[in-house]
Order: sequence, then structure tokens, then C-alpha cells
Amino acid sequence: MSRSTAETLLRLEREAWVLQEPGGQVRCALDGAAPAAALERLQPAGGLRGRRLRVRLADAWLRYLVVRWPQGVRSAAERAAFLAHRFAEVHGIASPDWVLAADRDAHDLPALACAAPAPVVAAVQGFAARHGCVLDGISGEFITAYNTLRRRFDEADGARAALALLRDGRLTVGMWAGGAWAGVRSQAVRDDGAAALRLMLEAWMRDAAPDARPTAQGAARAQPGGVVYAAGFAGELPAAWRRVDLGPAT
Repeated sequence: MSRSTAETLLRLEREAWVLQEPGGQVRCALDGAAPAAALERLQPAGGLRGRRLRVRLADAWLRYLVVRWPQGVRSAAERAAFLAHRFAEVHGIASPDWVLAADRDAHDLPALACAAPAPVVAAVQGFAARHGCVLDGISGEFITAYNTLRRRFDEADGARAALALLRDGRLTVGMWAGGAWAGVRSQAVRDDGAAALRLMLEAWMRDAAPDARPTAQGAARAQPGGVVYAAGFAGELPAAWRRVDLGPAT
């Protein structure tokens, strides 16, 4: 494998940066410092020049939402403006302090959107430049888990399903139905997260509009509950929800 195709993973966890190198891990604790400042102290054990660098940010540092595009919002500028409006409305954050991004493939469906602190993004870019890496993407922990695990999802067409990701005391849950995102929430938990998950699912079920179409998808949505894909989540599920264990979060 050439150095140009070799990949190195850099993770921002709740309390540390972790660099996964071929020879092992290099860990740099935050020790109360801001993540951007702490990353300047991280020194790779080996050379990274020419390697691809992928970066994964723990959900504790991010903000998520599902954005539903209004009719008539089509251009990139219109979408950016509406996305900024929604993050300000829901989370009280805005650029230039935060970098906002949404699924670019979701044109007519609700899109999963994420915001990362701009200083963290800039620090990662600076780290890659200092060490001669090729920055090959920055992603959130939940989004990475969803993209990795989705090939194992098995819910019926149109049925409700959710991914419950629990890692380092943080529960992030996203729910969808018929290929469309219904909601996403992330919060710190001190237990197994069962109570928090139940409240999330109940809220989404209350907000869900009834679907009376005489189709297989409509019938699936009319059924109570759905499927919960559990990654690192071992808590009890509410009645009518079926568990599919996908192993611990990685």
C-alpha cells in the first residue's frame, strides 16, 4: 500500500484526541483545554506525510438536526440560508463560530444536518497541513456509524426505524421512515439511556403525521413501534419496538 492511499484516523473523543497510527494509538488528553488548543500538542509517533487523514468527531462536540426544506427552496444559496436559520432557531448557533453541513443528496426529502465548532475544523486543517496529510473528510460519530451499519438494516419498506448509538456517556438517536429522516437527538446520559430513548421515540411518534395511504408503506407506518438498531445501546426498549443488536459502537 502506497503512502498516498494509506489512511490514518484522528478522533476527537469527549476528553481527548486519539490518533490511530499503523504502530498503535497516540492519545492527547484535553486536560480542560479547548480541543483546538489541545490538538497542537498532539505529536504523531511516526511520519504522516502523504497519508490520507480521516477525522471523526464525538457527538458531544456536535449539533444535529433534521431539516425539512420548504417548497421553493432550491438553490445552494437558499438552502444555506435556510439551514443557518434552522440551526439558529433550534440550537442558537451560527457561523462563523460553527461550520454547518447537510446531506447534499436529499433534495426532496428531509436531510440530516450537522454543525461542528469552526475552531475544531480549522485546527484539524492545520494539523493536516503541518504533518503533510491529505485531509479526507471530517464526520460526526453518529453519521459515521449510520453509514457503516446501514447495510445491516432490515426493516420493511416504509417502516419506522431508529439507530441508537451509545458511546462515552452520549446517546445519539436518529429515526426515519420510508427513507426519510424523522428526527435526530443527542444528549448525555448517566445510565443505560433507556429512559432518554423512550422519550425521544414517544416525541417523534406524537409528531408523526398519520399516513392513511392504501399502500404497503402506509400500512407499515400505521403500525405502532418499529425497529431500533442498537450500537452500544443495551437498555430496555419501549413496547412494540424490535431490537437489532449491531454490537458495541466503534
